Amino acid sequence: MKDDRKNGKSGETLVEIMVSAFLFLILMAVMQGAISFCTNAQRKSEQIRAANAEICQNLHSALTAQDNGSSSFDFRAVSADGNVEGKQVFSVNVELKKKEASNGDGSKKVTFYLFDSALTGGGRP
Repeated sequence: MKDDRKNGKSGETLVEIMVSAFLFLILMAVMQGAISFCTNAQRKSEQIRAANAEICQNLHSALTAQDNGSSSFDFRAVSADGNVEGKQVFSVNVELKKKEASNGDGSKKVTFYLFDSALTGGGRP
């Protein structure tokens, strides 16, 4: 058996080590960018959920205000392409109401429109 160490043919060359280090650094940069993107998306999602939870909580305590009286919604038969094919199938009379809610600091104000059945004498507030 010959000993290759004496001939200087064993191990890696400096070029091979530098190429592998360069590829490793590129992969680490890509991974760091992906982790940073995911962290920012999660933080934004938590902020949106907190603001929505606060608005929903304030919505339950908001007073219902009369908006535009009553209206009637007519339902008609339509084809698959959206063309009206026939007369009115049925109609629903509703009272139009609205509620307004905002988050704690008042920076976001949301209006919710409610459609209570006028036939049953009202619905949930």
